[in-house]
Amino acid sequence: MAAPVKLRVILGENDSQRLILQDGIPETIGELVQHIKRQCGVEDHFRLQFMDAEFGNEFTNLTSVLEIQDKSTLKLVFDSAPAASALPGGSPPPPCSTPATSWSGDDSSLSFSSLCDTDILSSPESTPSRSSGWPVVFVVPRFPYDCQLQLDKANAAFKESGTLLDPDVRLKTAILDSLAEEIVRYKVYPSDSEFEEVAEALVSSHPCLKEPGSATGYGGWKVSLKYKLANYRRKLKRLGCPEVELNSLTNKPADKCSPAYGVKKPRRAEVNYCPTYPSGESAETLEKIRETLLLEVKKRNNQGTVAAMMEKTFAHRRQEVIRDAPLIADFKTKWPALFCVRELTAEFKRITTVSLLPKFFSQLDALSSKLMKVFSKKGGGQGRKIKSIMIPITQTDAIDVRRECIIKALCVYLNEEPENLVKEYMNTDGESSEAAMMKTTFGIFVIRKEDAEPKDGPEDVGIILEGVQVLDELGNVPLAMGMLFALVYALNLSYPPELRYTFEALQKLIMELDGNRLSKKIQTLKTLLAR
Repeated sequence: MAAPVKLRVILGENDSQRLILQDGIPETIGELVQHIKRQCGVEDHFRLQFMDAEFGNEFTNLTSVLEIQDKSTLKLVFDSAPAASALPGGSPPPPCSTPATSWSGDDSSLSFSSLCDTDILSSPESTPSRSSGWPVVFVVPRFPYDCQLQLDKANAAFKESGTLLDPDVRLKTAILDSLAEEIVRYKVYPSDSEFEEVAEALVSSHPCLKEPGSATGYGGWKVSLKYKLANYRRKLKRLGCPEVELNSLTNKPADKCSPAYGVKKPRRAEVNYCPTYPSGESAETLEKIRETLLLEVKKRNNQGTVAAMMEKTFAHRRQEVIRDAPLIADFKTKWPALFCVRELTAEFKRITTVSLLPKFFSQLDALSSKLMKVFSKKGGGQGRKIKSIMIPITQTDAIDVRRECIIKALCVYLNEEPENLVKEYMNTDGESSEAAMMKTTFGIFVIRKEDAEPKDGPEDVGIILEGVQVLDELGNVPLAMGMLFALVYALNLSYPPELRYTFEALQKLIMELDGNRLSKKIQTLKTLLAR
């Protein structure tokens, strides 16, 4: 057996990762590409370049694996228009209905007709209504021309003499209207802290608007913004905005008909929580596309068409998830195309605008050394259990094993049981393991060979929700963890109470989604990692 090889892979500007090949350099570039996709979490189509010593270490296109050796540096060059023929040694992928192979294959093998369908279905109107989440720094918009002139004049007076402006009703209304429109670009239901950010940004941009009787100088503006947004939501509801309409009293139980009961709104940094239908589409037209999609997903080499139709029907699918909260089994029957790696990662990006696997793997790897240092200081029973979990890292350099150990150790560190997340069975268990899986409501299953070594991959890895096996043949636990996280968003599921801190850490520390609002336990962990 060939000796293990380590390669440096440059993913982008200021972004590189170590690639470990346990069995040495693969025989073909196609196999090397699959290793990079699996270990680095890359989804898009790319070609490889290597650092060529004969030309002053400039990067040159890689045409043969003979050009690289241990500790060589590779660079990924992403293609804006993928083509199947551009991947040396690659092969077209099987249908999207086989989750594991759809992840490992080339994403770009499309027929001419598929490309035509994609162009038609992926029109600008089919994209989500929001393209970014709440900004790190809220930028106050320019107000109507006459209002802006009045504010500029008042700001100059404030700079000269410290005179504050007492805005009249017309000016205050214009300011609040403009701010409300800007807020709704990002959220219909901002949090209290986000209202405060907007009010603070307003008086920072226009210091003449500071309120002399307020401790912060903007307390009154914050209250006015809350009332303005409440009135603005009423206007949106009359116009049929689904994100607001689903919380109307007519959509609530008769015995609990209160505005405050069961408000459905983004709680995990979802950007497109309940989007509107694409222009010119209705529930009926999108339902027809869904019915056609049931046939398209059964065809081979049809990923382009399926992806475009899934993009087109996103709002229809999302509204069904939010409004009806269907059973997993029923939803899987209606939307089978969603339950594969490719489409789940696409759905997650539509909802959050974040690329799931590259972010998940790169951030987990970046924090792994610090996490291991924090874990090593844990004493008592938890410390002993963490040390036991981390043993496989000393027996193999496989990146999947390292990631799996860190995820399980994180559970223990947060005083939660990894067995509630990852349920392991032997391939000899037979019917007993199947019966146990059917009773699982939320988790990852792993089937291993008896007496398997840590370096030996599992026979099968998959995900079970409500007793339904929704994904299988995922290959490793870290990928399954990423897919489980995507399913939570795609199906609008709640975090299991017994794993709430583990998922909060994954969401807010690893994926950096809504990372400013932390529980005390996760805040403590974040502080330790920052030292």
